[in-house]
Amino acid sequence: MQTAVSPGQVQQQARRSPAVAGVGAALVASALTLVLMTSSPAPVAAPDQAAQSTAQCQMLPRKLLVSTTTGSGTVRLRAGSYLSPPISLGTRPQAVVFPLPRPDVTPVEEVIAIEGHASDVVISSDVTNFRKVFDVTGAAAFAVKWQPMKTC
Repeated sequence: MQTAVSPGQVQQQARRSPAVAGVGAALVASALTLVLMTSSPAPVAAPDQAAQSTAQCQMLPRKLLVSTTTGSGTVRLRAGSYLSPPISLGTRPQAVVFPLPRPDVTPVEEVIAIEGHASDVVISSDVTNFRKVFDVTGAAAFAVKWQPMKTC
């Protein structure tokens, strides 16, 4: 036996179907949101740690410390075409960072000039045992051998 469906019933069922589908979709979306919120979050630090370890392992800069044991004065350091700003000397070492990076593999020797007027000018390094003392009237020069050095 077949039941006859009137055209009005078909229209009513057609209107209910989108409403039922919308409610079902809302329930599914709510369930997914609840599951995602209660699950443990994915570790975010792993990519940052890799970037930090890469960024942390770099070549040390070419850097010297300048001070004086006694007295005062003003000097500038010259390496190639680089000329440092004037340095007013005191007993506290001041860093001079040269623009070229340290060499990657083979040591590089470079002549550094001290320009100015000061006595007992101490040039040293905070990473090696390099230390020299100069009396500067006009200019003095010395050679430094930059060794490859990394931060890691």
